[in-house]
Amino acid sequence: MRELIAVLIDGENVASSHIAAIMKKAESIGEPVTGCVVGDFSANRLGEWARAAPRHALELVYQPSCGKGMNSADIALTIRAMDLLASGAFRGFLLVSSDRDFAPLALRLRRAGVAVYGMGEAKAGGAWRNACTQFFDLVAIPTGTPATATGANPATIEKQAAPPNTAWGQQDREAVRGILRSSARDGASWVKLSQLGQSVRDVSKELGARLGNGKLLKNLRTDASVEVRGQGSGIVVRLKPCEENGPATIRAPAAARAAGPKRCAGVTLASVE
Repeated sequence: MRELIAVLIDGENVASSHIAAIMKKAESIGEPVTGCVVGDFSANRLGEWARAAPRHALELVYQPSCGKGMNSADIALTIRAMDLLASGAFRGFLLVSSDRDFAPLALRLRRAGVAVYGMGEAKAGGAWRNACTQFFDLVAIPTGTPATATGANPATIEKQAAPPNTAWGQQDREAVRGILRSSARDGASWVKLSQLGQSVRDVSKELGARLGNGKLLKNLRTDASVEVRGQGSGIVVRLKPCEENGPATIRAPAAARAAGPKRCAGVTLASVE
């Protein structure tokens, strides 16, 4: 059985374009069963990491900045590493940063008997490199070009660099509609967007991740079967009345045949022969 390793990434220091190379290296040295990206994700900062991390099962650890020059993210990453060390489950750590401030953490982890693999760009200092059991270099990526991390599959890199597709699939759409139908049956026709988002995450963490970062609202606004009202924290949504009992073909009176088939929120009204 391969040794379990933890992957801890300094999102403030390393670009998300390196993610393919990072995960490939992690899988080559052990079994990466837990991982996270630490940083200040407020005000759409580190937005690329916020989109890339869930695709690789990496947890986003939000650490607000305490001011210019402060090492809040570094301290949060160190605390996470020590918590994982205390669990006794991991025999190796992959610490991804070019910041030499992580040298003391690497030495402390090694004194506890675990291997520490460092990963960073060429600017990483000698003290940080030498503190690790082994150090791997990330290839610098020129500004405005796709990621070209060492050892990464070009097809994977191209896919990683492509803009995320915000359109939801049929399965996700039906899952959200099902939540809205349940709310309607419980007497709550209108549902707050925040409550709907929580219900989505309760149903499936994966679904919640796919519809995070504003994608849920964007997709609801494009769904003809859904009504959206309000602004900001007061946004409420509901299924249009003809959708609350689920999609179905409704038979219209014969007198309506002359007008031809009509549609209500995506449901065909067929004439009775």
